[in-house]
Amino acid sequence: MKLQINKICYFNVILCITTLSLISTTAMASKSVYGYLEPVTLISDDVTLTAKLDTGAETASISAQDIQIYEKDGKEFVKFKLSHPELKQTLRYDLPIIRHAKIKKRASEGQKAKTHHSRPVVNMQIGFDGQRHNIMVNLIDRSHFSTPMLLGRRALEKVGAIVDSTVKNTLLSKNDAF
Repeated sequence: MKLQINKICYFNVILCITTLSLISTTAMASKSVYGYLEPVTLISDDVTLTAKLDTGAETASISAQDIQIYEKDGKEFVKFKLSHPELKQTLRYDLPIIRHAKIKKRASEGQKAKTHHSRPVVNMQIGFDGQRHNIMVNLIDRSHFSTPMLLGRRALEKVGAIVDSTVKNTLLSKNDAF
């Protein structure tokens, strides 16, 4: 009897391990590996820019200046300019605000009274690896950063990305191969 119970337990353990292995393999099969810097296209303007793929950030952000929040028909909207030294032109947007993100201040910003600040969040359609995706993006001036856009964990999950921090621009080299 004891031997039979041990066989059943052993069988259940093997079954669980096999099932978990298949689930994780299926989840991984729907994702691709990209470098920490990759090109992203803003669909509305057909402009391609460099995005940092950052697993340490939760949300995506884009370099916005002259951010003006206003109300129209009882809803919040935001006007802003997308401007960054990498871009050849300044793009202008007027979009509805989806929500306000509570973002932790960086250590370099000092710890004055507040440890968080609020940023408006908008929906933007991007092109990534030949696919269109609607992602939420918070607005912040990134002109002092090396890239005009950052894709955080939520956006990375949406585009099905796994990040290899040892490489960059895998999409450029992939497209050069054709």
